[in-house]
Amino acid sequence: MELFFAHFLRGIVSAIANVVLFISLLQPKYSRKVTNLVMLAILTLNLSTAVYCYSSGNLTLLAKIDVVLFVLLCFAARPFFRDSFMQWLFSYITVMNVSFIVLVLSFVFSRSLPHPAYANTLWRLILFTAAILLFRKVLRPLYRQAAEHWAVFFYVAGSAFLAFSWFMFNSDDIVQTLTIQTVPLLWLVLVTLAGYGSVFIGLKSVGAQYRLKQDKALLELSGETMKQRLSLMDEAVGQMRVVQHDQRHLNATLLELMQNGDVDKAAALLRRQTAALPQKPVRYCENIAVNAAVSYYAALAEGRRICCDLRLDIPEKLPFSELALSMVLSNLMENAIHACEKLDPQAERRLRVRAVYTGQLILEVENPYSGEVPLDENGYPTVREEGHGWGGESIRAFVRENGGELLYQVENGVFNVRLLI
Repeated sequence: MELFFAHFLRGIVSAIANVVLFISLLQPKYSRKVTNLVMLAILTLNLSTAVYCYSSGNLTLLAKIDVVLFVLLCFAARPFFRDSFMQWLFSYITVMNVSFIVLVLSFVFSRSLPHPAYANTLWRLILFTAAILLFRKVLRPLYRQAAEHWAVFFYVAGSAFLAFSWFMFNSDDIVQTLTIQTVPLLWLVLVTLAGYGSVFIGLKSVGAQYRLKQDKALLELSGETMKQRLSLMDEAVGQMRVVQHDQRHLNATLLELMQNGDVDKAAALLRRQTAALPQKPVRYCENIAVNAAVSYYAALAEGRRICCDLRLDIPEKLPFSELALSMVLSNLMENAIHACEKLDPQAERRLRVRAVYTGQLILEVENPYSGEVPLDENGYPTVREEGHGWGGESIRAFVRENGGELLYQVENGVFNVRLLI
């Protein structure tokens, strides 16, 4: 009975860890509550199988069933996630590779300790926790890039999975296999970790090069923006000279009216002059770069008779690149303006932007559209014109690099983009 309890405790740790790791790697399509209920069902069925195998003492059967059962259960849950089939398969194989690695290492590390069955459970808890924290806190942005380009990295994950599976499915006694084949299995663990490490290091290096190119593009954009603002300032100086010139004539006219006792005409003249004065510039948020981008496109939209509803609560300091965020907002607002321009003249043209930062940035841009906006299998708008789509790719790159989520919704003639960082 004691041995059954030790096995069952180990099974609980493995089942929960696999489910949590699987959720960490995928992109849920629905609310957290729905996702948790689906994964709870997978966990319950997985544990039921573990109880049956532990009660019969057949650990070898459990090792084989887990591979098949987990893929069937996760395949049934795939519609609840936004990942494509191959991205989902890539994530499943990665979870199983992590599970195989933990299985081997926990067995090896626990052999020399007292109460090996409980020591094995403790080592599994430590290793799974480390893997989950590593993926969630450090590797998630890089992993999302690997999943999106699964065709490039699939052979690394797939080869390791096939090698581990060969050991498991060709074993008549899993404990004996882990004991006799310790050295080959440890070499396989080392090669698998090296393969995944090479993938992440390569992606990080490519990402650094991309950020350099992006920073260069941002500097060029900033230079163009500065030129536009200097041009506006020069125009404003010229307008101020005109205002000062007109002010002298106004003062002389007011003095003449007052001396003649014509107070009503003087008051009416002052009201017209006050109404003609330029309004104070709107400050949309505390962040200078974001405020400059929003101000520019808000003025552009209003100049094209597009009603703007802008509410942004973004602080001066952010934990990620504010220039990159300003480029994201520029792309989103520019796309929204172009969509509004394509509407019928009688249609309502409006641009709605909401942004709030409370440790996480939640950004939402919404606008009406005409025609069709098809989304691809990842839920992103498809590019139908050559030379377009770079703005969307820049937005996705920003989200990936910061481990965020991006959701497009097209419904009832309204195009909505929601970004969470």
